[in-house]
Amino acid sequence: MKQTTQFKNTAIGKIPIDWEVKKLRELGDTFSGLSGKNKEDFGKGYPYIPYKNIFQNSKIDINFMDYVDIKESEKQHKVKYGDIFFTTSSETVEEVGMSSRLLDEVDIMYLNSFCFGFRLKNNNVLDPLFSSYLLRGENIRKELNVLAQGSTRFNLSKSELIKLIIPIPPLLEQQKIAKVLSTWDKAIQETNSIIKKLKTRNKALANKLFLDNDKKPNQKQIMQIVDRVRNSFTPEKDTLYKQIGIRSHAKGLFYKEAVTGESLGNKSVFWIEPNCFIVNIVFAWERAIGKTTDADIGFIASHRFPMYRPKGGILNLDYLLYFFKSPKGKYLLELASPGGAGRNKTLGQTEFLKLKIPAPSMEEQIRLVDVLDTATKELQHYQQKLSNLKLQKKGLMQQLLTGKTRIK
Repeated sequence: MKQTTQFKNTAIGKIPIDWEVKKLRELGDTFSGLSGKNKEDFGKGYPYIPYKNIFQNSKIDINFMDYVDIKESEKQHKVKYGDIFFTTSSETVEEVGMSSRLLDEVDIMYLNSFCFGFRLKNNNVLDPLFSSYLLRGENIRKELNVLAQGSTRFNLSKSELIKLIIPIPPLLEQQKIAKVLSTWDKAIQETNSIIKKLKTRNKALANKLFLDNDKKPNQKQIMQIVDRVRNSFTPEKDTLYKQIGIRSHAKGLFYKEAVTGESLGNKSVFWIEPNCFIVNIVFAWERAIGKTTDADIGFIASHRFPMYRPKGGILNLDYLLYFFKSPKGKYLLELASPGGAGRNKTLGQTEFLKLKIPAPSMEEQIRLVDVLDTATKELQHYQQKLSNLKLQKKGLMQQLLTGKTRIK
């Protein structure tokens, strides 16, 4: 790639001198999704893309499709190679990439009424894959958000979409840009696939390790292997206090903005103690669990976040955390959280302390933690790689789709 300094002023700002600008209506036509689906004949008729399965990565999961009977007069709405999909109403404008990947597996496909499509008239002017990237680029997304701005939601119409003015590089450059960005897409998809497999493996590994221990006569009640930690205090009215929260699905602690002691009212609060197992009793059934460290000293939590310190020489903190991250641990947390959904499924702290978990020797606990740490670090490596790839792709799109960087 090389930089170009030859730009010209246009209605959409500066673009390379050899690029053109055109209105979208000059380049293609829109087509509607179909309304209604025949639930009684599910599995019959033609595949029909549900609204919930429209998303940005040019990939639609055909395992979660509905089916619809198509009238003869509606068959012109069939999705074709190169079509680009848009949602009509959402919290944000979420347009989707071209449909080529799903046509390898499904010959006939239709959009539903919450969506509409855009179809190019001439692929010799605008490359289908390039147009998919262009319409998902940052500059176009900003423009779509303006066009679709509603009072409470974003409502994008076909007539608004075709008002767009877009930059058009030479066709060969379009194809090269699409090829470069497709390389990043492929890497992102492959990394996503690895992450999915590693998550499945790690879950199975943890389950096996803890179930193997479960078969041994080493069960102990939680109350036998932890001490409850409570360092309560009375907040001062004008002092600022930093609070913690706990994410569900075993994603650990997060930190809230500081509040005054006065705003805490009569709430019972406690200083965070390091090296403790901590749980949000409201969402324990959803694995809202974590561990505290020295970095959390100075933060506070309410009575909804009880802390338990493992007894020295008997229980390893990371072992306890991994156990409750496992399927077996999740089951026990649900068992100790009776009631309906959400806030009605509060963890009973007495019931929690009565739970029995496998408690092998400290040596065995540390060995198990080492195995799971290794598996976790491998997963984190690929999650970081995925984050980097997405960031790189975003930067590349901004550079290539504006002509700030040109491909040789």
